[in-house]
Amino acid sequence: MTFVQWNCRGIKNKKIWLKVPPFSIFEFWVFQETFLQHQDHRLCSSKNFFYIDRQGRPGGGLLTAIPKNASGRVIPTGFSHNFNQEILAVEVHFKDFHFIIINLYAPQGLNIENVKYFFDSFSIPVFIFGDFNLHHPFWGSNRSSPLSNDFVEWLQNSSFILLNSSNPTYAAYTGSASLLDLSICSASISHAVDCYVSESNFESDHYPVIITWSILDHTPKKIKSIDWNRIMSNSATVLNTNTRLNALTSKISEVIRNNTKIITLPDKNYPPWWNLSCHNFQKLKIFFRKRALRLISESDWMKHKKYAAKLRFHIKKASRNYWDKICNITKNPRMFYSMLNRIYNHTNQEINTVNLILHNNHYISNPVQQSNLFADFFSDNSMKHEPIPLDYCEDCNSNLNIPIHLQEVRQAIQKTRNSTPGADGITANWFKRLSNTDLICITSFFQEVFTTSYIPEEWKHSIIVPIPKPNKDKTKINSYRPIALTSVFSKVFERILIQRITHHLLTEKKIPPSVNGFLPLRDNQLAVYKIHTAISEAHSHRKYFIGISLDIKSAYDTVYIDGLIFKCLQLGITVIQKDPKGTLQLDTSSSRNLCGDLKPVQSMVTVLV
Repeated sequence: MTFVQWNCRGIKNKKIWLKVPPFSIFEFWVFQETFLQHQDHRLCSSKNFFYIDRQGRPGGGLLTAIPKNASGRVIPTGFSHNFNQEILAVEVHFKDFHFIIINLYAPQGLNIENVKYFFDSFSIPVFIFGDFNLHHPFWGSNRSSPLSNDFVEWLQNSSFILLNSSNPTYAAYTGSASLLDLSICSASISHAVDCYVSESNFESDHYPVIITWSILDHTPKKIKSIDWNRIMSNSATVLNTNTRLNALTSKISEVIRNNTKIITLPDKNYPPWWNLSCHNFQKLKIFFRKRALRLISESDWMKHKKYAAKLRFHIKKASRNYWDKICNITKNPRMFYSMLNRIYNHTNQEINTVNLILHNNHYISNPVQQSNLFADFFSDNSMKHEPIPLDYCEDCNSNLNIPIHLQEVRQAIQKTRNSTPGADGITANWFKRLSNTDLICITSFFQEVFTTSYIPEEWKHSIIVPIPKPNKDKTKINSYRPIALTSVFSKVFERILIQRITHHLLTEKKIPPSVNGFLPLRDNQLAVYKIHTAISEAHSHRKYFIGISLDIKSAYDTVYIDGLIFKCLQLGITVIQKDPKGTLQLDTSSSRNLCGDLKPVQSMVTVLV
């Protein structure tokens, strides 16, 4: 569903523009300052019009147009339509949806105190479009007024969301631009509403605002179909041929992509656990039932009963697996709270589901602009310094630098979770389906990376997802932490090296007993138990127990990578390759590209190759 909001400054001499996009293709028109009289509202034969004339004045006037196949009625507002305020509220029924469009014009600025109770009185979705004539830094202005401050305070405490907050909609003859035409909707539908400003003003000093409500466009359920048999056979061909190291990942990605199909299911409300097996057996059940009734065939009826039984089995299996997964998630209190919070945000109208990013005193709502801001911010926070030369130790540790064994690769694959893949699209399921012959080929490729210290370019490409930090202002860009979706090839290889380094540090007793976390039999629960034991002993001996907790701000961004590697070399973690001069020039840029500045241990491991 599409809306166009426009302060046309007289529509009578601009009727020709209504025959061109966006007006000709959009379903709802919301115009201000039409300058029309009662006899002039014959603009388009395909729409029904609701309007308010400006009594006794040449300017003003509101018009709301809806399609002919939609029904609507004017809601009495009880306000006097004077020079300072015009409001037109229309209740609309369209395509089984029920909502309200409020059209307003306030030439001297909207006084929210007069209308806020009217706006808050509706229980169905509401759109508020109009020329508010308010200036405030919340939508990019350099000044504010008491009326705009009151409006922003109401907006922040209400169940409405401001859709446009960045691009100006008014251009003065002096060349200055400002955002005066605001688009607001209920928070319950804001996640499905998009808004942008047109590039043409169509002979007015105001630019049209385009609003789309995608929730009315039915989104069909899609199921991913993966032919694993063909994928593994083609992958075996790629692995057994003399494929170069830098082309292996791209060829495997192409094989998976060519044998993966997205099946769009017909329009129907499917449960969340509905999968491809349920869909296929349901189709077979319906097909043979219709065929048996048409041909009166006993064999077809038996097939119908057979596939109906299989459908019931797969429905029961899919639903049980789905809810078992949900129950496993709820075992973690943090995950359970996060899941409840997401459900609450989805159903509660008072929750702002659209995140605006504040940048240079302007709020950015466009997803592409927000992505560019996050990319610049995360890249600027990474430490940039010249690599330092480190002395190379001649005595290479034999346990660290022995050739990679097949069992190491198998264990690393088993410990890799079936999480979201990286940019190459290769999942952990692909690794777990490899045969012993294919695993030997993968081991040889890992050994080549280990020996040559060459990291394939596909391993360095990550998808960065910003995750908001809890209890932080989501409008600030530094309130987000980046999560990188890296290549599973990289994860498996790093897991092999981490296992080697961890085993070396523990057997050589390089890690103090007080260090806990990310170590075998040394998790955080053990640290809590030690603290509890120390407190109990101090209490029993009538002594004090002093605990100091440190929370380092931007801890990863302040880590000195080369210094960390230097300490690792001092602990006996050496490398194979060295230059002719006997010194190792460490370049940490490759580790940052590979891990997305997220995992200092894994970045360290990558450089140590």
